[in-house]
Amino acid sequence: MSLRQQQKANTRSKIKTIAKQAFLTQGIEATSTRYLSDQAGIAVGTLFVHFPDKLSLVKDIFFDEMDVALRAAVASQKVSSSPIDYLLQMAQVLFDFYDEYAEFTRQVLLDSLAKGGFHTNQMAVISEGIVKRFKQVGVDDKTASIFAENMISNYWFVLLTGVPKGVLGQVAIDHLKRMNLPFEMSYRNALKAKG
Repeated sequence: MSLRQQQKANTRSKIKTIAKQAFLTQGIEATSTRYLSDQAGIAVGTLFVHFPDKLSLVKDIFFDEMDVALRAAVASQKVSSSPIDYLLQMAQVLFDFYDEYAEFTRQVLLDSLAKGGFHTNQMAVISEGIVKRFKQVGVDDKTASIFAENMISNYWFVLLTGVPKGVLGQVAIDHLKRMNLPFEMSYRNALKAKG
């Protein structure tokens, strides 16, 4: 990496560190780009060279932090063959993260829903994991897909009712578990029939 590239990477990292701290203590809306550039010792224009708008800075920090949280969770997660256990484990990690970064989550989630961003892609991956677990116990493709769609819809419902309140946590996990109880029973019945 050239000296110029290294300086650019250092400036970008410094902006993100300062912004993360400011966003968490002052709030995203209350933190101006002028404040961030002053704290970083750069011109406002330089800030916009690295991040075209405040939302892109918010998203960059959010995804970095989410990556750290998900990697830590993967290392400690139990292997689960049950689709509901799998969904609940994933939801627990994500809901805890969303609670910790509530204001970030509201902004990124709104942008993602409006533009079909990462949440949509994330749910597609989780849906595939659910379908796979149903199919492993003999549930046909179409039924497994319908079950997964409904379980993901329940996830969205719980997420979208919890995020505006800034509270997900165990209450949301318990709600998600209750909503998906019929699918858990279907999984257990298929497991019994298979074995």
